[in-house]
Amino acid sequence: MATLYPYISEGAHAGQKAQLKAHKFVWIPVGEGTVAALSDFEVDIAGQLQLVVYNGDLRIHLQLLDEDPEAVSGPCRLQLNAHVDEKASYQVDDGALTVSAAIADKKATVSLSRCDDGEQTECKLTGFLDITVHLEPKAS
Repeated sequence: MATLYPYISEGAHAGQKAQLKAHKFVWIPVGEGTVAALSDFEVDIAGQLQLVVYNGDLRIHLQLLDEDPEAVSGPCRLQLNAHVDEKASYQVDDGALTVSAAIADKKATVSLSRCDDGEQTECKLTGFLDITVHLEPKAS
């Protein structure tokens, strides 16, 4: 089903704070963010990330443009920081929503899925940068 809720942590909502974690030997905090907008067809996360490969602002804004809850693939818009692909596409497969996009003229994929029994969202970025982070909701 092509809505975002099956692929993000249970109970996620707009205004929610989240801690970003990356895996070294264990999962460690590497940043924080806020869910600026969240609906069936849109998620907008803004925050800060501190990694060896990147230290600075983080903005992920994804919109499923077809707004079709029955679709398994379709068009979308993906923004990663200042880079935007208005002609990206998504596909739902095996418990993940995967977006294929061109970011800074390079192919990239972003996959969203639930992890840790639905308590966290796993976000895998591959292509020009390969990184997996978990977004863990923070107590409000």
